[in-house]
Amino acid sequence: MRQKAQSVRRTVQNLRDRTARKMAIQEKELATARDREHLRQMGDLVTANLHAIRKGQTTLTAENFYDPEMKPIQIPLSPLLSPQQNAAKYYKDYAKAKSGEKELTRQLELGGQELEYLLSVLEELDRAETEGELEEIRQELASGGYLRLEGGRRKMKQAASKPMRFVSTDGYPIYVGRNNRQNDELTGKLAQKNDLWLHVQKLHGSHVIIPWTGVQPPDDTITQAAQLAAWFSQGRQGQNVAVDVTPVRFVKKPGGAKPGMVVYTQYRTVYVTPDPSLAGQLTP
Repeated sequence: MRQKAQSVRRTVQNLRDRTARKMAIQEKELATARDREHLRQMGDLVTANLHAIRKGQTTLTAENFYDPEMKPIQIPLSPLLSPQQNAAKYYKDYAKAKSGEKELTRQLELGGQELEYLLSVLEELDRAETEGELEEIRQELASGGYLRLEGGRRKMKQAASKPMRFVSTDGYPIYVGRNNRQNDELTGKLAQKNDLWLHVQKLHGSHVIIPWTGVQPPDDTITQAAQLAAWFSQGRQGQNVAVDVTPVRFVKKPGGAKPGMVVYTQYRTVYVTPDPSLAGQLTP
């Protein structure tokens, strides 16, 4: 299992690094696109000085009426273009940068989602303890086109495991997703709108559900569920880990979101310290 896990981890790490590098390039391009106002100004200055430009000229020295002190400015020109064409090129470059900003912003948002997803898979791999759990992660990656499995589709149709089930000391069931696929299944299909949903704040981890029984679960049950959410997350080694709690009806999965990714509102936050022995104590 260790060798398989290392192979999957290397694949995901490579994808993570590639995504991060691509985003770094796009961020530089976005900064350039946002610094585009000078292109429009150059176009205006060339237009205002068309009479002073001869074809073949490589620079134009003109008073910069955008400068309060009207200091002279040197404007590069293409010797292959007419004065009017040089002005038009500056305006065209400005328009291209303006539209490029919108597209780069969109691409960076998608890249951020991709990066967050890959980081969540690495967190899953940290918690995988059995061949079955590792295989589910591999199938999740294969279904997203990140990994190719031997045996193709038949391999991907293997029976999936169920979320972990615990029972609080008050007798309330608590369900915990093992991976992104289970998180989607647990929150999106199995949970009811009044069930309580818990998740570690701003970290990757399991979705946790306390089914609604008609009354608010006791504080001890919520605390234990929060401790499980913290333990089955990136925050398992921390102290005073923030865990958000909200009814399932306030948890939504945006269209096109990666496995396990949701947004939520109307939550409150509890702070707990993960207990490594709690899962064993609450296992029925």
